[in-house]
Amino acid sequence: MSEHFQCETASLDRQDYRIFYRIYRNLHNPNGRKILMLHGAGVDGAFTWEPMLRHLNHWGALLVPDLRGMGQSIPLPEGRAENAFTVEQVVCDVAAVLDYLGWFESDLAGYSFGGLVAMLLKQQRPSAFRKTYLLEPALLERPDLNEMRQVRGNYSAAAQMMRTEEPMEKGITHFLDLISPKRSKSARVEHATVHRLKNRVLGLSYALDAVTDAVQRLDRSATIQIQSDVVSFVGSKSLDSMKACHRQIAEQRDDWLYHEIGGTDHSLPFQKPSKIAEIFQRTID
Repeated sequence: MSEHFQCETASLDRQDYRIFYRIYRNLHNPNGRKILMLHGAGVDGAFTWEPMLRHLNHWGALLVPDLRGMGQSIPLPEGRAENAFTVEQVVCDVAAVLDYLGWFESDLAGYSFGGLVAMLLKQQRPSAFRKTYLLEPALLERPDLNEMRQVRGNYSAAAQMMRTEEPMEKGITHFLDLISPKRSKSARVEHATVHRLKNRVLGLSYALDAVTDAVQRLDRSATIQIQSDVVSFVGSKSLDSMKACHRQIAEQRDDWLYHEIGGTDHSLPFQKPSKIAEIFQRTID
């Protein structure tokens, strides 16, 4: 972690879940803007966002929760097995942390699963977030929503494999083949990625199911319409359909900027954190 940030950790107990969170305070800019940063499925907040910290000088405080099913957030009572959840439950978890801390205005960033959560938070609280940064958000994988709904069945199959088949790595690899078919498949990189995702494999599988469920029933156009002042990112080696979706929205909106990050796939925040952080900095009002 960057030396000019100080990290505080705490947790908030909900009825059925303990939500762990970190607040990184910028000692060089203590009065800077606030930003809420939401990670993707299968990873935690620190691993996703800490590599960007030393480049994010405009923000005085960065709130990074571990979403339900991931990181150091755990089911309650302690020892209870992980259960399926909806994306709305995750939105409520994050909203509860914001209310508890008194964060009523901030910027917003979300990656993958966290990008979907971010968009729904913005829809629920449109005046609470000024700038939004979306890194390959789960809701914007294809321009054609019906096609996306059909494809999401493959993600649910991968989630089911994670829960029922041995070794669990088979389901994780199937998921990676779907979301990032052009990724580097060197033995070292693949092993590190799979090892990271298997740490909370049940949470990962339920997050994938939560996205599939949300895609089937949400009014995507309404969710997109309520977004404002957005900067979105897609890796150059990511799905062409995802790039087309973001490009199409940006062409139709004056308040939506789209950036394609060269040399990256769906793991873009881990592959080019300094480049993405530089765009965060450059595009802030």
